[in-house]
Amino acid sequence: MSDLEQHQQARSAADGRRTLVVGLLADPDTPAEVAAKLVDDLPGELAEVDSETVWEVRTMTHPVTASVQDPEEVLSAVADKTTGTDWDIGVYLTDLPMQHDERPILADVDHHGHVAGLSLPAFGPFLQHHKVRHAIVRLVAELSDTADAGLEHGHHHPSRLARAVAKHLQPVHVVHAGEGRRTRRFVTSSWRGRVRLLAGMVRTNQPWRLVVGMRSALAAVLGTSAYLTLTSTTTWQLSTRLSAGKLTLTVLVAVALMVAWIIGAHHLWERARNDGEREETVLFNASTVITLSIGVLVMDVAVYAVTLLGSLFFLEPSVLGSTLGRPPTLGDHLALAWLATGLATIAGALGSGLDSEDAVRRAAYGYRERQRRDEIGQDSEDQESSASSS
Repeated sequence: MSDLEQHQQARSAADGRRTLVVGLLADPDTPAEVAAKLVDDLPGELAEVDSETVWEVRTMTHPVTASVQDPEEVLSAVADKTTGTDWDIGVYLTDLPMQHDERPILADVDHHGHVAGLSLPAFGPFLQHHKVRHAIVRLVAELSDTADAGLEHGHHHPSRLARAVAKHLQPVHVVHAGEGRRTRRFVTSSWRGRVRLLAGMVRTNQPWRLVVGMRSALAAVLGTSAYLTLTSTTTWQLSTRLSAGKLTLTVLVAVALMVAWIIGAHHLWERARNDGEREETVLFNASTVITLSIGVLVMDVAVYAVTLLGSLFFLEPSVLGSTLGRPPTLGDHLALAWLATGLATIAGALGSGLDSEDAVRRAAYGYRERQRRDEIGQDSEDQESSASSS
């Protein structure tokens, strides 16, 4: 009789069916949001796999990996955390990207501790909720001795959507099967998986939060854009004379300058401390650049919409027409708002310097990434202190 069966002898439903409690242990921020959405869905999904079991799903938010980043130690920490609960099976959700020999880790399974861990970034940016739900169902089925997890196969699950999700994640491989606490590890392919991992890291950072997270930068962009739109006759003339290519290039260069300024001013660029960290550092830096680029573009879209409305409302046709030498058209307002937004973005870079480093990191990163960077910064400070004292 397995440990899980012995644990279940004292608890069963009124009709004789066994009851299994599945606990979702999630990191704060995005993982906790995903766990909250899954609470209502999972019992029905699990019932499709094993209708003879009554499934209960509970959640807990806790930064289990606060001091653990090595995937070899994560599940041990999760098992220790769930020991004091009445959970029969624990599933840990984290936004910490983890790799095995440069292959992104989707999930680890510990049969001895009846726990599993899922790394959300490895599931990519699209259909993440459905992919994670499907993976949890399969992992719980394996840990409850109901069925093989089958993450490397799509046909085990009765749902068409689940099969499509599994197919989208292909190829998935089991690369670890040992006698220790961890018995199975699921990873994706090296190249495709790393691309998906990078996209998943960007999604976890939620770059659209940059719009409201960096208030000083947003205020600088809005203020400068309004000034250029309403008072600068030079901007009026340039916007009608520049080609579409130059207008587009203006915005792209402005976005690049703002991203570079934010990274430099707030020390967001990482440097590998040794050769073993080089690949990981490249991944995290790429995630930072893409996150900030998307965030600044979203900010510019919002500013552009406000600027265009202001141009249409405040600029009287006679006033704008006297400068252009002809009656203004809608295209003139569109081009004016575009150029003003691009030029204002450069001013926004200066405005971002007024935001605190903590505010910028909260706007640019998810909880686990902020925590990881704080740990790196603390380690660097400790090394500098040790060097200076010696």
